[in-house]
Amino acid sequence: MTKILLSYNIDNNSPYYIGTTKPTITPNTQIENGDDYNSYIIEVFNHCGTHVDAPRHFISGAKEISKYDIGELSFDNPLIIECKKSPGKLITVKDIETTDLTGFDCILFRTGLEKYREENLNMYLTQNPGVSPETIHWIRKNHQNIKCIGIDCISMARYDDAEIAKKTHITAFKIDESYGEPLLFIEDMKLEEVGSDQTINNLIIVPWQIKGIDSAPCTVIADLE
Repeated sequence: MTKILLSYNIDNNSPYYIGTTKPTITPNTQIENGDDYNSYIIEVFNHCGTHVDAPRHFISGAKEISKYDIGELSFDNPLIIECKKSPGKLITVKDIETTDLTGFDCILFRTGLEKYREENLNMYLTQNPGVSPETIHWIRKNHQNIKCIGIDCISMARYDDAEIAKKTHITAFKIDESYGEPLLFIEDMKLEEVGSDQTINNLIIVPWQIKGIDSAPCTVIADLE
């Protein structure tokens, strides 16, 4: 069994959603400058880099990320779904309705856009596929065993489509008696390292431990078979 990270480091060059704040990591005290120790000032938008969206992201008063215990952030049956999409195209119900999702508690969409994170940043930021609200509804309605969805794009929502973005997130996060528990979203994931012949036995999300914020950057740890 091999442990790998499905999340990216954050640095001054990390991609960030257009219209939000660029991450900055600034030296504060430095031994090479005569200080006794090294320290840094970190300024990061809480949806920068690999991060986990909790329901409070779009729903006032809903559950924030620090309220989740480790059991709710651990998944024993994750599944990567190969869902190659053209730039800007939505993942629809037709893309996944023939996939047997029985027993899986977390699905990760591998769209192929990850390669542009380094090769073509503008495409990564502005041409990402998204997940349609209808797809989220179908998952929550028919597969209430699924508690989390991840994607190898900057966002679960298509760029520059605010109405669809809002619907996708609210459909995932709202309380509805016909649904199961609200979903978590993991965005900007690193999925290419998982081979097509490999199985993820377990996945754990470790968010930054900050109270009072809706969502947080996170480390994602996977056990591969």
